Amino acid sequence: MTILRISRDSGFADRMRDYTVIANGTFLGRIGNGETKDFEIDTNEQEVYLRVDWCRSNKLTVVPSEDGVIHLTAESSLRGFKLFLALVYIALMPTKYIRLSQVHG
Repeated sequence: MTILRISRDSGFADRMRDYTVIANGTFLGRIGNGETKDFEIDTNEQEVYLRVDWCRSNKLTVVPSEDGVIHLTAESSLRGFKLFLALVYIALMPTKYIRLSQVHG
């Protein structure tokens, strides 16, 4: 097994809502505002994304590292003035609502 470690930043948007963690179409669990959580996944290539309501993050294809831990960070796209664009993100860009990225090194 491989560990998928996700660190979610703390922010104003969605601070009271958990994000759902999905890998290869399977529900892994939830992650709250400001949390870092570990999830066990298979040791093969995984397509990972996060969801909240009908919005989600970009999809990342991740491959286990030598140490057996995959590090990802998640943050809301609604930062600063973009907070006022929440309806635009929800209606027109639901797959860009959350930013998911892999940390290397």
